[in-house]
Amino acid sequence: MASGRLDLFIAKLPIHTVVLTLNCSDSASELLAIPFNKTIILRRGNIKQAIQLQLLEGRECFADFMEMNYALARRFQLTALRRYSLTYQAWDQTLTIKPEPISETTATIMSSAIGSDTISVGYELLSRLGIPERQGTLINVRNGKNITRLRLQVPANLSDDRLRMPSYWLQKWKLHANQLHLLQFDQRNLTLTLSSAPLR
Repeated sequence: MASGRLDLFIAKLPIHTVVLTLNCSDSASELLAIPFNKTIILRRGNIKQAIQLQLLEGRECFADFMEMNYALARRFQLTALRRYSLTYQAWDQTLTIKPEPISETTATIMSSAIGSDTISVGYELLSRLGIPERQGTLINVRNGKNITRLRLQVPANLSDDRLRMPSYWLQKWKLHANQLHLLQFDQRNLTLTLSSAPLR
C-alpha cells in the first residue's frame, strides 16, 4: 500500500487520464510505487473509473499535486484547489481518493506594516497549508477563542515561507513575532489557526 496527499488542479487532459506531480516536498512520495502509464481503477466510495496514471517530474512546486479533466473531477465530486489523500492497493490495482481538508505546518510569524485587515502568506507556506492562491480572499484567522477575518495577500517571491500579521493583531493576541509557531488550515471553512506559544 502507498499513500500521499495532493492538491487537485483541473487541466485539459483526456477524460480518463490523471497526472501526478510528486516529490515537491523534502521527502520522497510513496506514490512513486504506483505503476505509471498503465490502467488502474480510481475509486471514491461507490464511484469507480478505469484511468491511466501519468507522472510528471522536474516541475517547480512546494506541495504534490494531481491534474485531471473537469468531467472526471465532476464525476468523482472533487473540487479544484482542494487537498485529497490517495491510497494505492497493489493487489487490486485500485487508487482510492478521499478529502484531506486539514493541513498543518510550522512557520515564522512576523509583524507587518500592512493594513489591519490583511494577512500575508508566503507562497511556499501557502502551498504547504493548502490555502487556495486567490489574492484578496477573506479567510478566518483564529487564535484560541479569538477569531477575525483578514484579506489574503500572497507576495511575489515564490520561496517565501513566512506569515506576516498586522502588528495590531500580534499585540492584541499576544503572539510572539519572529518565532516559529504551529499553523493549521481547514479548507472547508477557510480557517487558519495559529498557536499562541512559539515552538522551540
